[in-house]
Amino acid sequence: MSCNLNEDRISGLPDVILIHILSLLPSKDAANTIFIKRFYELWPFIHTLNFDQCMFQGHYCAYCGRASQASCPDYDERFLNFIRHVLLLNKSLNIGKFCLKFHFSLSHSFRQREAGRIDTSQYDFLRSEKRMANEICTWIRFALSKNLKVLDLFFSRHDTFRPQAYYDLPSCILNSPHLVELRLTFCKIDTKKKSELKSLTTLSLNEVMIMDQSMDFILSGCPMLEQLKLWFCYVQRRVILVNSTLKTLVLGIRRCQTLIHVSCPTLLSLEISGYVDVLDIANVPSIAEVSVNRNLIFDYSEYKDYQEMRILLQTITGVKSLKLSSWFGLVFSSWQLTNLPSPTFSCKTLHLQLDFVKWHLPGILNLLKHCPCLENLIIKITSYFVPTCQKTLSWSWSHPYKFDADEYWNMVDTPVQCLTQHLKTVEIAGLVMEKQVIQFLEYLLGHSMVLKKMKILAKKEIYGTNGPKYDKAHEYEERLMKAPKASAYAAVFLY
Repeated sequence: MSCNLNEDRISGLPDVILIHILSLLPSKDAANTIFIKRFYELWPFIHTLNFDQCMFQGHYCAYCGRASQASCPDYDERFLNFIRHVLLLNKSLNIGKFCLKFHFSLSHSFRQREAGRIDTSQYDFLRSEKRMANEICTWIRFALSKNLKVLDLFFSRHDTFRPQAYYDLPSCILNSPHLVELRLTFCKIDTKKKSELKSLTTLSLNEVMIMDQSMDFILSGCPMLEQLKLWFCYVQRRVILVNSTLKTLVLGIRRCQTLIHVSCPTLLSLEISGYVDVLDIANVPSIAEVSVNRNLIFDYSEYKDYQEMRILLQTITGVKSLKLSSWFGLVFSSWQLTNLPSPTFSCKTLHLQLDFVKWHLPGILNLLKHCPCLENLIIKITSYFVPTCQKTLSWSWSHPYKFDADEYWNMVDTPVQCLTQHLKTVEIAGLVMEKQVIQFLEYLLGHSMVLKKMKILAKKEIYGTNGPKYDKAHEYEERLMKAPKASAYAAVFLY
């Protein structure tokens, strides 16, 4: 059977398939197919509209805000005209996705509101901002009129640092029965009535200003919601997340945030970052995966019992998979050193992300003791350092508990239940080739009686004062391969 290499098989495909292919392309590339005869009449029927202001060559992403030299906000007219052209010619009966990434500014309008008066010298700016906001609303309404399924709006703020200057979300968006997925970044939501998002399953709000009871009104009109993300949003009052369908919840919590109450009986996965102290978690019997990240510098100079952290962790002790940040590793160390009780988890998988210091060692041991059913241990070491400020440590609360890190694992004289009965796999990645890390791995190999596999994805170089020390890394590899093993089936894999 002969094959003609010059045969144009693409053009022979049915229109519906070609339209689907064009819809997968960036909108600018799809529009450029107008110069190809076969596609000339097809591209107006694309059902995915993806507009990114950075798509034009030479565009300066960092909005410069040249207010003093210009008579209106600095919008990229090429970008605006392209959107107008595509929407004017679009003939698709249904639009699956509308994505808009736009450097939009309301800074002059906000300054006028803040000053409480109208500055006539800024009239052109104010009129341009209002006209642009109205046009964006027109674009959104057009997409919604086509039974839109996915709406993604990203308004970068560049020259605007106050949430009150964010783009005001049109009310029509919250009354769209066909929307399945809604993603908003740098917007402001101020609604006074229940939403009508009957088909919505995914809601993502990233640095959104949520006014008054708007969050309550939104959630009360989302009977199908399964995934919710509130990522470092500005919320003026207490947030109550009560939902009977939610399965995945991601929370990024700002400083000084008011209380966040979570009650979701169907919740399976929870990821929380930031100031988690304000969380009140209840009625989450189905939860299986939890990730907690508190991005703070641990204070060695001041002793705290971290009671609020213990209460938070006690609400999630039944999870199957637990992921904790470096800060929590040090909290567990403080509990271990001061003989304070720690929550006991029934998890089978434990993820730890550590900025490794010797003060993590008691915390690691404490966690192993309080995860008696642990089968999989996964550790990522993102940095490694030894505190050099000895003066700080000398007057810190931890001074009475100072220990020799090189001898720490040799001093552990009681068996750890998960090591003797359950731990089967260990995976460690990152800056592994450091002495204290190697000593910990040797301890695991020597005490994990049912261990089957230890997988090490290590950066080979060790940075000393005179540069990388590759010979030391090779020495550590040899130590691990020759280390005594409590399990006859344990295999060590180095990558």
